[in-house]
Amino acid sequence: MAAAQAKLEWVQCLRGIAAVMVVLTHARVALLDTPAGPLVNDLFFPGASGVDLFFIISGFIMVYTTRQADGSFGTALEFLVKRFARVWPVYAVVTLAWLVVAYDGFGYFRFPENLRTLGLSLLFQPADLKAPPFFGMALPVGWTLNFEMYFYLVFAASLLFGRLRWIVLAAWILATVIGIPYLKRGLTFDVTTNFQFTFAYLNLMTSPIILEFLAGAAIGWCYLQPWFRLRSAAVCRHLVFVAVGMFVWYLYSGFGRFHGPRDWGMVAIAMVCALALASKTIALVPPAILVWLGSISYSLYLTHTVVFAWLGRKVEMAGGNAHTWAHVLLCLVMAVPVAAMAHHYLEDKLSHVVRRAMLALVRRAAPRAAGMPGPVQADVAPARET
Repeated sequence: MAAAQAKLEWVQCLRGIAAVMVVLTHARVALLDTPAGPLVNDLFFPGASGVDLFFIISGFIMVYTTRQADGSFGTALEFLVKRFARVWPVYAVVTLAWLVVAYDGFGYFRFPENLRTLGLSLLFQPADLKAPPFFGMALPVGWTLNFEMYFYLVFAASLLFGRLRWIVLAAWILATVIGIPYLKRGLTFDVTTNFQFTFAYLNLMTSPIILEFLAGAAIGWCYLQPWFRLRSAAVCRHLVFVAVGMFVWYLYSGFGRFHGPRDWGMVAIAMVCALALASKTIALVPPAILVWLGSISYSLYLTHTVVFAWLGRKVEMAGGNAHTWAHVLLCLVMAVPVAAMAHHYLEDKLSHVVRRAMLALVRRAAPRAAGMPGPVQADVAPARET
């Protein structure tokens, strides 16, 4: 297990980088109405592509951690329970914290329409169909978890098909993301397209963003194949250098401007594929700090906006200026330790309690399939908003 964890440290590193990218994207908001606004926007807005990177990593890790799944109902159900227990408790607590902080108390909860939005958000349902792909969630960054949980549902269902699961997974996603939109109004890879389906959840299922999960899963499948390897270590090192360089260039080139496989997702897919290929031949040893940030990336992604909002209010109440570089630095410095605490008390402790309780119920109804491995350290953390 230790060897497997070390081998995938580059994945944790990517998650840490993706989380920091998203945090910087949101931190820039404090300076948008200042003279530095245009420069800050140019520098940090492309960091929103960290969300696309998260989605691709999710697909990769789901394939890697279920490589020995036997196709039983118990295995699929246990997979889904573990995913839910990892995602929902932290999300629910942070969502409530955000509403109290952002609305300066409990005023948000006094209006029926807000309670409806909160209920839909906590059920991973689109709240505002007129605003894809964000869908007006109660916690603004929570929109990504809608896609994350949907992918987990589809992935869990595909596990039931055993050796055919990858064919089933690809067929379902391609049918819903390409086939249904084509029949509705024509094929599009624009993630902001509003298809206006009567069945609300179908608007999420047909989003081109889902293709990023599928791409990650395809990379994960290739990674597990013996033929997916380059013999030359020198070629692999050059591949890593070019892939990372092209990713950075693309973000600032103006060619990619938003989420989705036709924009930021395209180059992120190519980079992850290149890193996965190179890692089969050479050791990718990232800085320990980035690996650690990757381990708390889910908590960092969820909690940083709460920290930003709370600090902004406190600074202004104290007569300070919340629209300076100093304030941005303060937000970044405080976001990390808060995320670390949330990771410890919510992701680890609370999620463990929820998972243990749910698994106890599941195992009574559907015994756990023999040979199903536990998750590796690079267990996926859900994804994030621009």
